[in-house]
Amino acid sequence: MGVKFVIVGAGRLGRIHGLNLKKLPNVEIIGVVNPTPTKGETLSKELGTNYFQNLKQAISTVHPDAVVITSPMDKHFSYILEAAENGIHVFVEKPMGIDSKENEEIVRAVERNRVKLQVGFQRLYDESFIKAKEALEGGEVGRPLLAELISRDPSPQYLPYIPYPAAIFDDFAIHDFATMLWMFGFRRMRLYASGSAFVFKEYKEAGDFDTSLVNVKYEDGPLVNIDVSRCSRYGYDIRAEILGENGMIRVENRTEYETLVFRGNQISHAPYEWFEVRFRDAYRREVEAFVNSVIRDERTFPDHVFAYNVGRVADAAKRSASIGEPVTVE
Repeated sequence: MGVKFVIVGAGRLGRIHGLNLKKLPNVEIIGVVNPTPTKGETLSKELGTNYFQNLKQAISTVHPDAVVITSPMDKHFSYILEAAENGIHVFVEKPMGIDSKENEEIVRAVERNRVKLQVGFQRLYDESFIKAKEALEGGEVGRPLLAELISRDPSPQYLPYIPYPAAIFDDFAIHDFATMLWMFGFRRMRLYASGSAFVFKEYKEAGDFDTSLVNVKYEDGPLVNIDVSRCSRYGYDIRAEILGENGMIRVENRTEYETLVFRGNQISHAPYEWFEVRFRDAYRREVEAFVNSVIRDERTFPDHVFAYNVGRVADAAKRSASIGEPVTVE
């Protein structure tokens, strides 16, 4: 059985997922959807497939089995519903929806139409993070006491996100929320979030942040500190550390080359410049897992239920940052 895909969104992630899918057996890319023809036609030519200006046209013309949605995040909701109502399986980049109301409707649509949905939390397919989870679950450091999750993007030359109040928790910190729930589970927690726009006035004007902190206290589990920033002048920096009763697990910031340059009192070890290189293998693994889930009729991971809970944490962070007080999630 082959899976026929349409790629929705012709940006950087649409290209990454499209090229990865093109390499897989039992996959056929039958269309690219993008509202602006220039980018859409460019990617469709690279993938050797059809271009459509909207998803409705693609569905009625080529009848896909599945879609990969990499559109701007405020369009995820409508594309997911359109696909689900037509019995089409969905791989969607994070976030699933931008608030709990959208996510609740998505969950209902996915379950009502019995389609599969997977969300692109690619860190959950990264070898380093997988080994950290295995060490934690294997009891190698004992009961977890404290976790530090760090995510820092290089300063963009343009605003790559759609700013709205506290959007950083939906489009960036949400990766850390997903990692936290994957590592420690979803249960009652108390959360305090804060942020500032130190560098980008556009974020400040929209009520968004370029740098933020989230402190989480599980009722019966570890303390978690999440540190995210869009202002990393030194490159892309993704790290994690878990302190347990008997030791520590650390996911270091990986670099493209295992080369150190020593000069005077300086040591140079440059990190990856951006996410598509750092998580190259994880992007490949996650779409391969999705294809296998569709072919074998197995449950996807991370699925719509997991993403719904991640969204609840993101909503709590937005609310906490807005009111300046801790918020309970349960």
